[in-house]
Amino acid sequence: MTVCLLLPKTQQWSRYYQKRFGIETFFSDQKSRGFHIHKSHISDPQRLSRLLIAACLAYIWMIYLGALCGKEGWLSIIHRTDRCDLSLFQLGLRTLDYFLNEDCSIPVMFHIIT
Repeated sequence: MTVCLLLPKTQQWSRYYQKRFGIETFFSDQKSRGFHIHKSHISDPQRLSRLLIAACLAYIWMIYLGALCGKEGWLSIIHRTDRCDLSLFQLGLRTLDYFLNEDCSIPVMFHIIT
């Protein structure tokens, strides 16, 4: 009888942890593995709010570039060919870096990738 009562709680906690892993990935991309927001030392709430909005928009753009990299076949130019161990965010950052270094046009419009 106790097992039946614990099962819904266990499933609920499992969903919480699934969300947590996505959130932790997002925060590490914003901080140590990406934009390094933690180094801004901004304490004014309004300035911090504007910085976070800009960082979130840039994050969405990097995810888009990472997805576009896979769809357009740029992966062999950006990363190793035998396997890909980068997140979409990291692929997007590397794609942007490549475009800037090679003086290529940078896709800035968002399209639905199917």
